[in-house]
Amino acid sequence: MREKRQHARKPIDLPAVLVVEGDPTPWGAHARDMSIGGVFVETDARPAFGTRVTLTIAFEGMADAIELPAVVRWSNPDGLGLQFGLLGARETHAIAAAMSAAR
Repeated sequence: MREKRQHARKPIDLPAVLVVEGDPTPWGAHARDMSIGGVFVETDARPAFGTRVTLTIAFEGMADAIELPAVVRWSNPDGLGLQFGLLGARETHAIAAAMSAAR
């Protein structure tokens, strides 16, 4: 099968919080696989394809947690595939640093 992703992914292991647009309830999540373009998160949340979400992650070495805007691109029984929205320099740097530290 041909890989369709634009960006290489790396395994990571970071706790996160997921908030679905229109629902203030925070969902526990765990980021497991990340690229500069998106992330797979283990979570019990099941928003529909195309739903906007915000993923908050406390990256190692950062004083504050980072909020990452994203859109749901797929789901399976284990979690969600999210595509990041527009990221600033701080968010891009945090993701790049986490990926370079990943195994």
